[in-house]
Amino acid sequence: MKKVVLALMCMCLVSMTQALSINNGDFEAGGGENLPDVTGWYDNNTGGFWEGAWQTNASWITTNGTNQVVLSGMGVGYLYQSIGLSAGEASIGVKFDWGQPNDTGAGRIDTVVVSLYAGNGVFVGGDGIDIRAAGLTLLDTASYTTPASLGGGVMFTDIAALSVGVPAGTELFLMFDSGAEWPVIDNVQIIPEPATMVLVGLGALLLRKRQA
Repeated sequence: MKKVVLALMCMCLVSMTQALSINNGDFEAGGGENLPDVTGWYDNNTGGFWEGAWQTNASWITTNGTNQVVLSGMGVGYLYQSIGLSAGEASIGVKFDWGQPNDTGAGRIDTVVVSLYAGNGVFVGGDGIDIRAAGLTLLDTASYTTPASLGGGVMFTDIAALSVGVPAGTELFLMFDSGAEWPVIDNVQIIPEPATMVLVGLGALLLRKRQA
């Protein structure tokens, strides 16, 4: 029995850590000041850096002294990447920091939108290719909004619970875009779905009972 429980826990942990992952979720790779290309992500960088999504550590923008991404408020600020193949999970959690840059002006309302798309086996992402117009299936989306705060530079940590519900082996794409103004994002990571965490917890509880 103990071996079976351990095997189940290992299988869950492997699924959690290997099936889906984020490349350069903290935006530290390839970082610099106002770089139009976001390393490891597909983004809109076909014009000036402020016209899409850009990676920066400029002190008058970033809120925590590290590289972050700013999404243009012109309706074209987006970035996305393939996060791997679905393992048949019902949902995933996407944890991320977001908020306002240090130079936020009075009256601004910053919005960031997190979306999950299912690949069709044909689509290949690229800079300047907007996944929203690529004919892929939108699985779920979540939107977060904050009004301007005095002096700007406010960050929040949120977890978007996004429904998956596609066959195992389906490629998944995670996207961030700006609903309004110029929000910043940082520290994007995939966290285990609640059902998986419950199963791991039950396994640990069984082991403790067996050892008692």
